[in-house]
Amino acid sequence: MEQIIRPLGTLVQLLEELGHEVTYAYDDLVFVNDNDFLLQFDNSGPSLNLFFNQSCAKKNADNIEQSIIPAGDKKGLSIIKKGQYSVTGEADENLRIEFFNN
Repeated sequence: MEQIIRPLGTLVQLLEELGHEVTYAYDDLVFVNDNDFLLQFDNSGPSLNLFFNQSCAKKNADNIEQSIIPAGDKKGLSIIKKGQYSVTGEADENLRIEFFNN
C-alpha cells in the first residue's frame, strides 16, 4: 500500500501568509476560517483542489484564486480550481458537504 504524503504544514503556512487561517483539517479536506473556500488534497503528490462556497461572492472568489494559485506554485503546491461546494447541517448534527465541479 502506497503512503500518501500531504504537505499540510506547507499549506497552513501559505494560507497564513495570505491572511487566512485553517480552522479544521479532516482526512483530505482543509477548512478555512471564513468558509469562503476549502482545499482538498489530491491523491497525487502536492496537488490540491480549490472549491469555493456557493455563497462566496464572485469578486472575493476571484481575488482568492488570483492570490492562492501563484503563492502555491512558489511553495511547490499545485492548486487547481475545481468548482463549488455547499454545506448543510443534518438532523444528527453532522454536516453534509456537496461538491459541484466546473
